[in-house]
Amino acid sequence: MALVMMAMLFMLEERVEQQEDYPLLTCSDIETLLAHFLPRRDIDADEVIRQMELRHKKRQASIDSCFNKQQLE
Repeated sequence: MALVMMAMLFMLEERVEQQEDYPLLTCSDIETLLAHFLPRRDIDADEVIRQMELRHKKRQASIDSCFNKQQLE
């Protein structure tokens, strides 16, 4: 949640800072600019699949943990 709040603060600060030059600047505009200008490492299909599988394992562990806590109550 803290990261989301920091991202929202960054978006707000950018919109306020650019108010004079770009009064209709949106969060989507900022996201597009960041995607274009920030460096990214190239990843192949195997890496994308590995990252997805890791997220799924973490998500399943969270679901299992929640289920186990409910069973104890």
